[in-house]
Amino acid sequence: MLGQELSKELVLGAGEQIKQLLSPKNEEDRNLIKKGLILYRQGSIYNVSATSHTVSAKVQDVTSVKVELDLDDFVMSTCTCPSTAICRHRIAAFLYVYASVDRVGTFVDLWKEEKPVDDVLKHMRKASSLLKPEKDYEDASLASWIAFFDRVYDEWQEQVPSQHQLFQSLFHHYYSNLRKKAPKSPEMKQFFIVQASVTVFLKILHLINETKPTDYTLQHIIYPYIDQIIDNVQIAIREMKRYALPFALDPLLVDSIERFRELLYTSQHYQYERVNLYQLLWIELLRRDKFISIEREWLEERLEHEHKNQSLSAVEMEIALMHMDFLQSHDEHIFATLRKLTPAALPLTFNWMEDILKKKNWKRLSGWVSYMMEHSTEYINSEISFEEKRQVIRYSIQLIKQYGDAVKDHQLFEKACRNMLPFSYAEFHDYLLDKEEYKTWIELQTLLGFSLHEMDTYLLKEIEKKEPGILLPLYVKSVQEEISMKSRENYKMAVRYLKRMKAQYKKLKREEVWENYILHLSEEHKRLRAFKEELKKGKLIHD
Repeated sequence: MLGQELSKELVLGAGEQIKQLLSPKNEEDRNLIKKGLILYRQGSIYNVSATSHTVSAKVQDVTSVKVELDLDDFVMSTCTCPSTAICRHRIAAFLYVYASVDRVGTFVDLWKEEKPVDDVLKHMRKASSLLKPEKDYEDASLASWIAFFDRVYDEWQEQVPSQHQLFQSLFHHYYSNLRKKAPKSPEMKQFFIVQASVTVFLKILHLINETKPTDYTLQHIIYPYIDQIIDNVQIAIREMKRYALPFALDPLLVDSIERFRELLYTSQHYQYERVNLYQLLWIELLRRDKFISIEREWLEERLEHEHKNQSLSAVEMEIALMHMDFLQSHDEHIFATLRKLTPAALPLTFNWMEDILKKKNWKRLSGWVSYMMEHSTEYINSEISFEEKRQVIRYSIQLIKQYGDAVKDHQLFEKACRNMLPFSYAEFHDYLLDKEEYKTWIELQTLLGFSLHEMDTYLLKEIEKKEPGILLPLYVKSVQEEISMKSRENYKMAVRYLKRMKAQYKKLKREEVWENYILHLSEEHKRLRAFKEELKKGKLIHD
């Protein structure tokens, strides 16, 4: 968490700089702070990382922007938005950072009153006064950790400043307080962070069940925290892998089996994220046959219970059982199960394919790539939203490309692009240009109905330069389309294309073909007086 990477004094010092740079007496500055505060309260800040003096974050506004905060010299902070001065995105990111050391409302109040931000330090209790004589928890007991998490949660609930900031406070204060209490030993510390992260995820799900937030809140305020929690788990596990795990961790892992199950049934919200985290934890931490046997037995009993009671958690149990199959390399059984599910199940394969890819098991991965290729059309034709399809196909294409490059199957990527059109258009477009396969590129544009005026003029000139005449069929088609529109503006556009054609024929030294074409075109449309006038203006025909 930010509270561990950044000192409180540094954050407060940055706040003092902002106070000097922005005045509450200036209306523009007041609006700037207000807009930054709105972005912060909407939960628009995500993908946050910090060094000892800087903070990097993304802020979701009308579009997503990247902010780099320099806490030593705030003026040197940057943002990818058009503004060169301090912008609302930089303020929003700073407020996110400030929330890790104190209430954001305190900063805003001090700024309005033009009091030094360092005044906050005067009202803080010394750290020694907060220490308790007894231990918070037993280092090698998951039950003790969870009891501690629950005690801190009860304390947090008593101090929540506002129900409107419930989830923000849970993430910034409760989660931060847990992480600060992690054990000192590197291995235990990271596993403690994993458990704290899972706990916060589960607490968020419980609060969602209780408060029933709107779709907007779920998507724009809560989701960035869920995303950050999963990132934190990945980082903690990566750090754990740097050390030889102590034997003392084994009992904690056994106890974690039951704990991690809660992700499958605690709530109906964030199904993909819950399953994703469950899969990650099993792949990285619990991948042992004795653990898998325990989990499989429980899942089978639970699934039977879910079916009897027509529970909504049955899907999660089926996915978890497939995951146990994956961990034991029972791929054909997984494929058989996936075929019974809806086409929307295709993204479930990503975590599994990534793990196989990471281990460079190309023989095993070939079966997964075949399954993906076989079922991509079914997925594309499903009722899923365009944006979701685009994201899934884009990621599928990346996985297939990595596999194709590794096994030197250079035709696989092109085949996948063709199969997954139109959602693979961007990747296929770039691939064909990179290979200078311009004829196929033109066929792709025509297939998807793109007209010449929708294409990059600079790109067209580059193609013409490298392969003169290749675009002539596209120009002929576009000229006919423009003429058929029968308006003066369309005639002008047709003449513009005809001039490009003339230049190409000249470069090819085929002026006779051009002359025959333009005379035939003029004769064919001789009744279109306006078109003929534009041909004369363009000096393409003469009286």
